[in-house]
Amino acid sequence: MDHSAARFLHPMLARQLRRLGINPETGPSSPDRWQALLALVGNTYAEYEQLVYLVTRAERMSTDELQRSQSALAEAEQIAGLGSWTWRPGDEVLRISPTLASLMQLPAATRELPLVLWLASMDGADRTLVHDSLRRATRQAVSLTGELRLQMREGVQRWMQYRIVSRPDPERPDQMAVSGTLLDITDRMRAEEQVRTLAFQDPLTGLCNRARFFELLGHARSQVHGSGEQLALLFLDLDGFKEINDRHGHDAGDQLLRQVAERLRSTVPPHDPLCRFGGDEFLVLIRADGRHAASEALAEQILAAISAPFEVEGRRLSVGVSIGIAVYPGDAVSTLELVRAADTAMYQAKQHGKGRIRFHHPAHTA
Repeated sequence: MDHSAARFLHPMLARQLRRLGINPETGPSSPDRWQALLALVGNTYAEYEQLVYLVTRAERMSTDELQRSQSALAEAEQIAGLGSWTWRPGDEVLRISPTLASLMQLPAATRELPLVLWLASMDGADRTLVHDSLRRATRQAVSLTGELRLQMREGVQRWMQYRIVSRPDPERPDQMAVSGTLLDITDRMRAEEQVRTLAFQDPLTGLCNRARFFELLGHARSQVHGSGEQLALLFLDLDGFKEINDRHGHDAGDQLLRQVAERLRSTVPPHDPLCRFGGDEFLVLIRADGRHAASEALAEQILAAISAPFEVEGRRLSVGVSIGIAVYPGDAVSTLELVRAADTAMYQAKQHGKGRIRFHHPAHTA
């Protein structure tokens, strides 16, 4: 082999030869040894060059795949309305996605959100819960979900479903990496509220219905149980409504019931449960005193409010109301017993001339 070929060796091969103690210009003393060495080193370099190419290509593909993945994730977040964020404990800012910036009504290019500003946008109770969740996430791996309310511009409040996840930080094994998502669920919450309203509201009068009233009554009982406080249940039944309904029709009867409900709303304190129990019957629940003064005073006000004539389809129509009152726990120990006791007292009022008020008495039940 012509030794002059050595001067055309790749610089990397020349360096390898020098490390082996061989002069690249002269090579080994024997041509056969030179040829063998050149073939060995040449093959090694060819394999190395191929490996470098494959690694570089793989890295380039990984970068491209990562960019495509990030683009797909951003598109998916936008479609789903799901914003994401990451946070390293100790940092003062969250790294946020474009969708989260949009949900927070921030400029589109915003990618960092001060943690204190994010917490400040939450309702007070939610802020405490999220703050505690973040603190817990800095100490151990967690996966937490919940709902919170964010205060947006111009006083608008939006419901968000949040998720907080933490895991050991690959770059700082002694610390946790924390991330999470926010999903706007305001429309869903409003729809659920409408469903609850329809489920617990009388469709004719807009008052709460029987199911909702029993729920409120049970809650009130649990609050006063064993406290020495009392509840007074007023059972109202209109006098003369059936005659109006039969004579003027159901439409007139419905209009009259709606007007009765409006007068009751204006008479009964807003915080006291008021419901249409069914037909022309209504229930009112109040906190009572031992002398029945509060319940009797309210009953008198209701009698006066209903006694004034109603304008229905150009006619002046009049109805009265009979009211029975029962007290918890004196007259009953359960919700159903309390309603029955007030109902019994109401029938006693009707039997004594209608348009009257009667308190429950043990003899009534007998």
